[in-house]
Amino acid sequence: MRLGAVGDVLRSLPALRQIRAAFPAAHLAWIVEDLSAPILEGHPDLDQVVTLSRSEMGRAGSSIREMARLIGRLRRQLRAARYDVAVDLQSSFKSGVLTGLTGASRRVGYAPGFCREASFLFTTEWLSLSSPWLNRVERHLEMASALGSPPLHPAPPPLPERVEDGREADAILARVLMPSEPPVVISPGVSRRQSFKTWPPGHYVRLATLVRRTMSIRPLIVWGPGEEDLAGSIVRGAGGAALMAPRTSLRVLAAMLRRSAAFVGADTGTMHLAWIVGCPVVALFGPTDPRLNAPWGDGHVVLRAASTRMPDLAPELVLEALRGALARRAPGTAVEGSAWGRTAASVPPSA
Repeated sequence: MRLGAVGDVLRSLPALRQIRAAFPAAHLAWIVEDLSAPILEGHPDLDQVVTLSRSEMGRAGSSIREMARLIGRLRRQLRAARYDVAVDLQSSFKSGVLTGLTGASRRVGYAPGFCREASFLFTTEWLSLSSPWLNRVERHLEMASALGSPPLHPAPPPLPERVEDGREADAILARVLMPSEPPVVISPGVSRRQSFKTWPPGHYVRLATLVRRTMSIRPLIVWGPGEEDLAGSIVRGAGGAALMAPRTSLRVLAAMLRRSAAFVGADTGTMHLAWIVGCPVVALFGPTDPRLNAPWGDGHVVLRAASTRMPDLAPELVLEALRGALARRAPGTAVEGSAWGRTAASVPPSA
């Protein structure tokens, strides 16, 4: 059970791979909200994706009668599946309620002090983590190990690529980039609820201009729902130094990132999508804690201004980090999934 944000679902995939490897004959289902469901559809480790409508749950929240009807329907749907074990990776009140509605005799979640909103009240087994400061990926891997699935060495790619998505990504990159240009992807968007993660658009314009001027690379600006105007303003502000990507699905964007030389962006779902397919990441952090949310594995750089204010992170510093990421990447290296480490990504000092 991991319901919500794209980045949160992505960071649960390594745990899924570990659980599937330990229990190859088990029927594995994932309960997820509709906005993140495309990540899971067709995943080889899943037998079933149970998709919940986030808007429907939001509407039901305004009426006791509608909420009662929704809970009753979900209870019937989930109990009809006769799940033996329910695992709450989200540890919120909502995910706790859904865990309870499954009727599974074994309901596993995080212990008090490691969960939120009293979600432990709906579970029968509690896991105390080795540290409250674990990266979210490692947090879920500890849960997978507690369920009886040993770590995988090496771990398989958490998000396998579908053939049709790879073909579309190849066509997009061939259409917008010159053959000699390494794809360098910039993602400026953040969710409305987390606008505090925003790196100023003017900084992205400056970065794109510097990348073009000093490295002869035109970065590709990618965007999601509601971010097209922002991406367009950066491309226009850069005066030809950057290119604008077309509208894509999450899975096609993942295939594009798998073929890219580097990624630059804030602590968002797109950043997590980049590292999970093996693209070297330059992650820009402000108020959120890199110990919990940094890209996982080797080869990534986390930058954070000493003030934790995003505007205080200088484009010139980001340029140098990007230059280093590209230099460390062997020319012509194909990216096939992620190399999972057991240490957090480094957080170098920032100006």
